[in-house]
Amino acid sequence: MNSRFAQLLKRLTPEEEMEVETFTATVLARRDGLELPLQVDDISSEEMIRLVTDSGGFDWLDSPEEDIYSLADGKAVEWNVPQ
Repeated sequence: MNSRFAQLLKRLTPEEEMEVETFTATVLARRDGLELPLQVDDISSEEMIRLVTDSGGFDWLDSPEEDIYSLADGKAVEWNVPQ
């Protein structure tokens, strides 16, 4: 390994080191003819729900000022179903 590359590696954060390690493993696996499973950055539905719930971004929906409708509002829907 050349010294410039080694110096750059020393400047990486632990998260960046993991990214470089993953990239290197991918390059080496591809060179050896191995097919790796596709990695995605998507998160699961459960994780998304937890993020949204914990963020507080929808807390305003619990505000009494937002309760402006009741079951008595509006009209019943009439469906025109062909006979």
